[in-house]
Amino acid sequence: MTPNDMQPDPVKSRLQRIRSRLEDERDRICAEIRRYPTPIPRCDAQFNHLIEQRDSIVRELQHIEDMAASAADDARIIDAIIEQSSLDDAVKRELRQITRGPDAAASR
Repeated sequence: MTPNDMQPDPVKSRLQRIRSRLEDERDRICAEIRRYPTPIPRCDAQFNHLIEQRDSIVRELQHIEDMAASAADDARIIDAIIEQSSLDDAVKRELRQITRGPDAAASR
């Protein structure tokens, strides 16, 4: 094994941080859905928005898995994942910030 083989892959590391952040957000939304007061009318816009957010995050997590499995280790896949996502702008900004973390600078 060479020293480079023992170093963590910066792309995989950043993907894992993004995945972890999205899983945390999914868990937060799921907890909010579970605590939502019942009965819930079908026209409850706030509840429906929570469901849409949760579903969007689940889709993005699957998208990350699909891209990570099929793509070469290339930092461009991270940008593509974020840009192609249907997440709201605040979450996209947060994910971009994650990609500019400590190992993003080291990989340049």
